[in-house]
Amino acid sequence: MKKIFIICLMTCMCGTVCGNSYVKELESLRNSIEHDSVHALHYAESLLKKDKKNPDLAAAIGKLFLRVGRISDAEHFYDKGYHMYRISPSIINLAGDIAYAKNDFKTAEYYYSRAMYFDKRDPEGYFKYARLYSGKDVEKAVQKLKILRWYYNPVRVDLKIADIYHENSKYAQAAEVYATLPMDSMAKDELTNYALSYYFQQKFDSALAVTEKAIERFPRHPAFNRMLLYNNTELKNYDTALAAADKLFHHSDHPTFQYLDYIYYGYALNGKGNYDLAIQQFVKVLELNENRNDALKAISEAYEKIDDYSNAITYYQQYLEKIDEADRTAFKVYHLGKLYYAKGTDKKNGKELNAEKEEALHQADICFQKVEQMRPDSYLGTYWRARTHVALDPETEKGLAKPYYLKVINLLGSNGESTAQLMESYKYLAYYYYRKHDKDSCLIYVDKIMEIDPMDNYAQRLSSAL
Repeated sequence: MKKIFIICLMTCMCGTVCGNSYVKELESLRNSIEHDSVHALHYAESLLKKDKKNPDLAAAIGKLFLRVGRISDAEHFYDKGYHMYRISPSIINLAGDIAYAKNDFKTAEYYYSRAMYFDKRDPEGYFKYARLYSGKDVEKAVQKLKILRWYYNPVRVDLKIADIYHENSKYAQAAEVYATLPMDSMAKDELTNYALSYYFQQKFDSALAVTEKAIERFPRHPAFNRMLLYNNTELKNYDTALAAADKLFHHSDHPTFQYLDYIYYGYALNGKGNYDLAIQQFVKVLELNENRNDALKAISEAYEKIDDYSNAITYYQQYLEKIDEADRTAFKVYHLGKLYYAKGTDKKNGKELNAEKEEALHQADICFQKVEQMRPDSYLGTYWRARTHVALDPETEKGLAKPYYLKVINLLGSNGESTAQLMESYKYLAYYYYRKHDKDSCLIYVDKIMEIDPMDNYAQRLSSAL
């Protein structure tokens, strides 16, 4: 991270620093430093001899050496520039850059402050001072840049302010600043940050609006095609999202694909019902990053939608095993139980209760029992244990579900909540006692049903049959 930061500090264009006179020579020096370091120092010395009294040229040379970590050479050219007949902000800023490269932030701050004092209209010291503080005291960095607005292009200054907010995850403040600026003044990275500032706030409509404007200027830029995919998927515009995915994967210039590209492509395919293709994308996510637990969950959900409960269970179990124990909530255990229940009651391979279905139902019961233990005040685990035992005893011959429905009634009480679950419990118990030829007990539950709904057809038919 620090290396990237230093490179950013060093990339003030030489044409700005020392006029246009030495642009070609400095570019040659840059290449020499990177590819022929033995002769680079000699070339730099001969270049400076052409203009011995130009501290800006000395600073530009020093920055090129510092850019590749050659601190002693940078110090050498700083010393030459400092002892010339005039001092310039660029040579003072070079001193700050050297101090920063040595992790001497106080000294770097000192030199950047001197550069600003020396020429309050030169933006370099302000930008570097702000960058120095952007990770430690954002508002201090911003306030320093606001002073520069009086002396320099305010649009460029505000773009720097917005970038600093964005880099420090202050997305609301970043978006607020970006929104005041003309979009045609923004470079690709600034437009990307603008769109992301809304995206990270989950303001997908606003992020999409920025992206659509940006893509008019840069139709083949992968970042904007990526944002088209992401935001349209979040907004459930699946057709548009799939078109954006095609642009990202096949019509972008030099894209580097990320696991989230496949995640969102999979979600968009899921949204259009293309579950098999969606699964392929989620598998690619795991190939890129095996620790993406959300991909395991997404694969499970896709298999669930095509009624492939065995695979849905496999991937959801892997998901639960990988997440932290604290994140293994009652609801997630309940969802695994529902997958087992769905497999145990699946009718596409026949209605009979075979060994595979019975085992799935027993696993479902284990999950719902865990839910009971995790949430003893909730009826949910007990209710689904009752339903599971109905599936294990479809003809109500053994009354396997009876103790669970009785517990559901006790948990729900008579407060009027969860009426559907109460009605189901009463109807099961009424039928259970009907099969046992226990008329009095059956009538107790028939009456309870009719208290809730006097016109209930099931209760009326059962009453007539007694």
